[in-house]
Parts: sequence; C-alpha cells; structure tokens
Amino acid sequence: MDESELRALIQNYAIQVRLEQGEATLTSVLKLAITDNPDLKNIVRSSMAIVKEEIEKANKLDEDDLSEISEEELGGDESTEYEMLENQVVSRLTTNDMLKDNIKAIIIYGSYAKRLHVVGESDINFVVVLRSDILNEEEAIESINSIAEEIITPEVAHIFDLMILKEDDLPQLEKFGSVFTHIHALYAKDGEVKYGENVFTKLEITEEQLKESARVLIADAIASFDEIISAAKEEDLPDGELEYLIGGSVIDIAFALSCYEVGFNSVQMDLVKPDIHEEIREIFGEKSPFSKFYTMLEQAHAFKLGIKLPDSNNFFDVSIEFIKEVVEYTQLKEDE
Repeated sequence: MDESELRALIQNYAIQVRLEQGEATLTSVLKLAITDNPDLKNIVRSSMAIVKEEIEKANKLDEDDLSEISEEELGGDESTEYEMLENQVVSRLTTNDMLKDNIKAIIIYGSYAKRLHVVGESDINFVVVLRSDILNEEEAIESINSIAEEIITPEVAHIFDLMILKEDDLPQLEKFGSVFTHIHALYAKDGEVKYGENVFTKLEITEEQLKESARVLIADAIASFDEIISAAKEEDLPDGELEYLIGGSVIDIAFALSCYEVGFNSVQMDLVKPDIHEEIREIFGEKSPFSKFYTMLEQAHAFKLGIKLPDSNNFFDVSIEFIKEVVEYTQLKEDE
C-alpha cells in the first residue's frame, strides 16, 4: 500500500468516526482500520504521522461537508451484528411460550442503547428481569441461557453481555458483586426498553451506592491486573503482549474511577471503549489529581489495538503508580 492509498483509507475511517462520535480520535480510527484490515497494523506503526494528519483533516471538515458524505460512501452500515443480536434475543425470548409471561422487562443499556458504540469493541448489554412471582425460575433461567447459546456465534461472543435478574433482586444488587452493580442499574435506568417496562426507574440509588459500586469495579479490575502480571511472570510474556493485556484493566479502572468521581452524571458520560471522550478528559484534565495519567490512558487504548505509541516504554511502571493512587483516592480497603 502506497502513501496515497493509506491516506485515503485512514481519511475514510476518520470521517466515519467523526460522523458517529462527533470527533475522530487516534484510537477509535485505528480500531476500525485494523479490525477491517488486520494486515494494516505494521504499516500503521511506521506511519503514525500520516495517520494523525488525516485524522486532523477529518476533524477540521465543516459540518456542511460532513452532511454531504453518505453512509454508502463510507462503506455501509457496520452495526448489523448488533442489530441481529438485538432482534434475535428479543424475538426469541418474547415468543417463547414459557418465558413471555414470566419476563417483566428486557432492556438494553450502555453505549449501544444510545447508538454510540464502537463496532467490534463495545458490548451490547442486555438485562432480562423476571417477575417476582415466577414459579419456575430455574427453568426460565435455563431456557434464556439456552436461547442465548443458540444465538451467539464465536464471531459475536466477545460483544454479547446478558444479565438475568428477578424483580426481588433490585433492592439487593450488592450480592452480584462486579457482575451487576448500581452503576449498571443506573445505566439500565437510562436504557432502551425492548419488552415490558423499565423496572429500574423506580429503583432508588444513592450516591454512596454508586461510589461503592465503583470501588467494587476498581477492585475487580485490579485483581484482573494482578492475575495478568502473575501469569506473565510464569509464561515469560514479551513486554508488548503484557502491555496489551494490562491495557484493558487500566481502561476498566479509569472508567470506574470516572463513575466514582461524577456519580449520577456518569450515565451521561457515554464513555465508549476504546475512545476517550470529553468527559474522561475532564476526569483526567489539568485540574484533576490524575492529570498526569492522561497520556498513560491514551497509551492503554493504543496497546489494546496492538499499537505502541511513542514514549510508552514506562507504561507498566506508570500504570502501577496509577493504581496505587486510585486505591488511595477511592479509599479501597486493603483486603479488596
């Protein structure tokens, strides 16, 4: 691929991201480009200046110019996998004779519910709420899981997330640990109802419950980080692969920290992995005690794409420092 072809390709993705998200960023553009063109990774690594130039050009386009660019010109709709999952899950669950009368609600929440997802990276999050008076709970759960297994192919398994609750579970979400916290419930409150009613709108959530949920998510991500480090020592992983693996944990910690910091407003953040939006820039901005870690966060997103940005050789050491400061700032207990 020559330079003009690379520029045209990157410009295409940069415009697409800007149309979808309002601003094209390095990590979001690279994610789309490398997902669609796996062989492009090595070329991109040696052409970062070109990539950044084309992204800057896309961000400088006038709104009138953008409005003339059709979806067809950008290669069509890439969200069909999400739509397929949404339609099949809802259809299969609501036409099942045993399930349809026992399901109180089916809700999708998160970035896909707001159509702010990053194709191939963002999850499509379902929460299915069973009625409190259900008589055959175990059978219903088994049926839902069975239907999900029939629908989910290896190609879409990594973006599919489904949680099953009962109405009675809502006042005691603490028992689910990091799997479904009050932060998840907050997003579900703002989710898209696909069947039934939004039972989460009546759920009272306190600021302290959100902070505790953030602590739970941070502790879980730190545990994952530690497990990766332990496995890396045993398997003698090369630095590049280690950074790729821990990058995901660092991003999860940063997201939970953002929820901890902004509380109820976190549902407005629209934080879409692997992009970094204005809201997280504020959490890690100049006036924040975490401002010095913003570059590390950008590097973490890049590592998740298999790309090493310049000056990222100290990523591991900085991430350790970041975790220590997050633990102190959020007052995590030592046993967590």
